[in-house]
Formats: sequence, structure tokens, C-alpha cells
Amino acid sequence: MKIIYLPILISILFCSCYSYKIYPKEARKFAYTGEKKEVFILNPELSNEYKILKNSGIYKIVDDSSKNSVLKIKLYPIGKNYACGQPIIASLITLGQVPVYFPDRYQYQFDECSKIDTIHIKQELLVATRVWFWDMFAFNKNFKKKAGQTLLAGYYGN
Repeated sequence: MKIIYLPILISILFCSCYSYKIYPKEARKFAYTGEKKEVFILNPELSNEYKILKNSGIYKIVDDSSKNSVLKIKLYPIGKNYACGQPIIASLITLGQVPVYFPDRYQYQFDECSKIDTIHIKQELLVATRVWFWDMFAFNKNFKKKAGQTLLAGYYGN
């Protein structure tokens, strides 16, 4: 009977032991205090991309696109290239006591359309997934929030 509980316990532990980290470290505390442009999102049905842009705080998102000063944003699906999973072996051997980082690469793209021209913005989101036993107690497991922070830092930091 105890053998049945072991796989369940192991799967719960390894599914909850992750967090997201933003790189470089300067981007973690980046804040923009200037005036934000008003934008209207043309395709909010891309909910993940929409939430990342909303969490970034780059723009003030409005529901009315009839104003002349309002820019229009066309979102594109986020691209993802996975990192090699081989370092997880070290974490498994040490029962999660060695933190392992997976620097997956995310490509975030959108068009900023005004009456005059369209600017295509493409940015790599520098968010890594850390797998570590003690991250079971961490509360920074919101990818969209972390991706929004790195999008903000990359948009105004460059």
C-alpha cells in the first residue's frame, strides 16, 4: 500500500518545485515612471501574449480605438525554444538539493501601428525556469508576470 503513495508523492514534489527568474538581474527591479501611450489591442484572443503585455505596464490599454492618439497593437504568438533537460539528472540524484536552471528562449513580437507607420517590435524574453526542492515554498511562479517585467526592461532599457 505504501508503494502506491510513493509515485504520487514524488510527482507532487517535482511538479511544485519550480520558480521563474529574470536575467539580467538589473531587469528584475526595472521600473518606468514616464507617461504611457494609450493602445488598443487588435487581437486580445491571444490571451497569454495579451496578459504578458498587460503585466509589463508599457502601455495604458484602452477599449476605445476611435481616438486619434490611440496606437493599435497587433500581437503575434509567442515563440519558444526549449533548453536541454539534461541538468535535471543532477537534481534527481541529489533529491532536489541542487538548483537547476533551464534558460528557455521566448520570442515576443508585436506591431505598434499608428496612422502613419507600423513598427515591428521583436524581443527575446530572458526568463529562466529554476527547479529546486526549496522552490516548493516560493511564490514567484507566475510566468506572465515575470515575462512582462523582462518585456518592460527590454522595451525601455534598450
